[in-house]
Amino acid sequence: MSAGAALSLMLSACSGGKESAQNEPAGDPARGGTLTYAFNTEAQSVDPVTCALGIGLGPCQAIYGALMYYNIDSREFQPGMAESFTTQDGKEWTLKLRPNLTFTDGTPFDADAVAFNWNRALDPALLSPSAAAATGITWQVSDPTTLLVTSKKVDYQLPNYIAEDLAFVGSPTAIKEKGKDFGNAPVGAGPFIMTNWARGTQMTLDRNPQYWDQPRPYADRLVIKTIPADDQRYNALQAGEINVMAVTLKKYADRAEAAGMNVSEATMMGGTGVQISDRGPLADPRVREAVGKVFDNEQIMNAVYPGEDVATGFTPADSPFYDQSSEWPAQDIAGAQKLIDDYRAQTGGQDVELTFTTTAGSPVLTQVGELLQAQFAKVNGLNLKIVALDGGAFYSALTSGNYDLIISSLGGANPENLYKVFTTDGPSNTSGFSDPGVDQALELTHTSNDPDTVNKAYADAIGGIVDANAYRFWRHAKTYLISPSDVNGIENLYSYWFRSDLAWVQQ
Repeated sequence: MSAGAALSLMLSACSGGKESAQNEPAGDPARGGTLTYAFNTEAQSVDPVTCALGIGLGPCQAIYGALMYYNIDSREFQPGMAESFTTQDGKEWTLKLRPNLTFTDGTPFDADAVAFNWNRALDPALLSPSAAAATGITWQVSDPTTLLVTSKKVDYQLPNYIAEDLAFVGSPTAIKEKGKDFGNAPVGAGPFIMTNWARGTQMTLDRNPQYWDQPRPYADRLVIKTIPADDQRYNALQAGEINVMAVTLKKYADRAEAAGMNVSEATMMGGTGVQISDRGPLADPRVREAVGKVFDNEQIMNAVYPGEDVATGFTPADSPFYDQSSEWPAQDIAGAQKLIDDYRAQTGGQDVELTFTTTAGSPVLTQVGELLQAQFAKVNGLNLKIVALDGGAFYSALTSGNYDLIISSLGGANPENLYKVFTTDGPSNTSGFSDPGVDQALELTHTSNDPDTVNKAYADAIGGIVDANAYRFWRHAKTYLISPSDVNGIENLYSYWFRSDLAWVQQ
């Protein structure tokens, strides 16, 4: 059995998945029209070595295609620019590319091109978030369509990296010619070609007439707009200024369904909440435990997300990873006060000053920050300052670990994100969190090929994460993609994106 098949069996028990749209597509997909998508922030880069950062996964999929795709609905890996990625033992893998692929500048999209891009991710000067994934493997070009990939250790989760961290391949010719400017004028082999990028406003991409999977993409143009406020995006959707929007609030999905629009829903891993640093005062377990006792999830949900379910723990009761140890601690202001008093008595008596880092321009997150600030203020000597940053500064703070509490969802529906964020050397571990028990459990999710063992290991890791107060959220993460009835084929991909090659506008 290939690891891809084995992993899909394990994931078939996971929470998450795309739910039905309001209307069925009318007839066969049609060519033409423009897809205009909007979200609350923009990509920081469309260079393949930094695509895995934040919202960049979406536009990078449009420009480069992906070697493999993780299907949220079926919870399986599917072919993309590669036909397959298989193994017999979790250590020796074979990546098989589609034959006769070319980049839009005529350069062959072959095994040498993939190897060139993966080698580039290892360049420390590029600060690639994909470097950790590339460091864990070696590769050898066997023939123009085949790479032999060797993992440094048994790792049945490797397809995750082929579908995200190492998924995007740019033209080696263009990368060499453009150098540092390649990220502003990328050359890929995906369904669309970037023709303009007005940073902070919108990105314009036109159909790639040489795309391998004809007649896809169906749309002639893809426009990606940045509209920070949910209300503004929804108003733009109603006015016809955009025809696809991403949102995390259910009330907009409900309004859209009532208006006869299409809604595609996906449940993600984790939730709307904060990642908590393991540095500064928060390196002390007493401060972290006190922070965990301060949260009042019900107050936040009633005020900001009325009508939605309150997250009482890391995993819902119907999750295969559910265990009582994943329940959040109850609010306990007296207990938090004692912990802070003990810490201050030992460290000189100064107040504990923490920051809550969030994205600017979101009324919802501003309200959440103010509620958290008031909750923290119930403990004498524990203060919370709100720091609202624009997209670039926010992602810089997140990736550098320059935060105390930062608004965060794990992103994506795949539980592999737990490994990335919470193992000591995880590629997305920016908080400095380190716990031997969590490391051991998450390592088992890579070395075991038994679904029950892997699910139990995830549950154990989640219990350790909750116990250490490394991450706290008040609502389980869901993403809604909303479109009018004449836009079809919208399938959730990554956290806030869709398969741009599959979507079409009814003419």
